[in-house]
Amino acid sequence: NMPHIKLEYTENVQWKKPVQKLFPKLQSVLIQYAGVKLENWKSRATQLKEYLSNIDGSPGGFTHLEISLLSGRSETVKTKIGTECTQIICELLEDVTQAQVSVEIRDMDKNNYFTTKKTKIIWI
Repeated sequence: NMPHIKLEYTENVQWKKPVQKLFPKLQSVLIQYAGVKLENWKSRATQLKEYLSNIDGSPGGFTHLEISLLSGRSETVKTKIGTECTQIICELLEDVTQAQVSVEIRDMDKNNYFTTKKTKIIWI
């Protein structure tokens, strides 16, 4: 269980709290529904300075959260994770009407995921 959380957000998105405060809330959702362990987390946020976004015909901001989990979760579990994570992001935005929020749940194929925790790396 090696979840990766990647958040991208445009520079015009205003947060009620520092964006890092999102991670523990998102982690709690994944612990609850996906049974992941805290020691395996990889979380990061990137502010985008170059972007193009039109919401309702006017320039707007956006956030996009990508959660990558090892495959095997049911569609019901992924829907719960996606729905709750979307709600968490919306609650921390200053003005949710000024930003489009999207969440994507990705399945990582266990056979194609390599890490030093799982496989011994030999340098030649």
